[in-house]
Amino acid sequence: MIKAIIFDCFGVVRTDSFDDVYKSMGGDPDKDRDFIRRTLQESNSGRIASSRPIIAAHLGITESQWAEAMNRHGSIDKRLLRYIQELGKSYKIAMLSNIGKRGLQRFFEPGFLEKYFEQIIVSGEIGFAKPEARAYEITADKLGVRIDECIFIDDRQEYVEGAWFVGMKGVLYKSLEKCKAELKLILDSSKNNL
Repeated sequence: MIKAIIFDCFGVVRTDSFDDVYKSMGGDPDKDRDFIRRTLQESNSGRIASSRPIIAAHLGITESQWAEAMNRHGSIDKRLLRYIQELGKSYKIAMLSNIGKRGLQRFFEPGFLEKYFEQIIVSGEIGFAKPEARAYEITADKLGVRIDECIFIDDRQEYVEGAWFVGMKGVLYKSLEKCKAELKLILDSSKNNL
């Protein structure tokens, strides 16, 4: 039976505008894909405190210019948050985000996420990033549920596949409407299999 639903942050709860911001600051995200991936992976796994100074230096801008551009280009999906609140009446709700230590603090006011999520797991703080199995396992442990009692929702196929690999159900996020429909199918099936 499903007891917990875990959401990604960027690309789901908050729009993921990294490539657009990178371009607006004079970078070429396609050409720099390996550099970006390596830098974000170092930050996401907690090996470096933040990707911000490295990316800013690579682009020839200041850290504050990069931070301001990232904040300016992203938005929070308030409709999704209302839906998450409804789900929270029946299920444990968590966020699992690949971001460096204290990274979410740059995008959300203090206490904002806690209104919607019982647990907020940041890869840079636990030392494991999606799609590493331990990232999903730690999240389930913090919620006090088994892996197979969780649904994981992310906008990146490889991270959904990582959840499937450890035994979670997974939903690839494309829109709120599609997410609701897929979640309903999984949740109804879970209830019917009791």
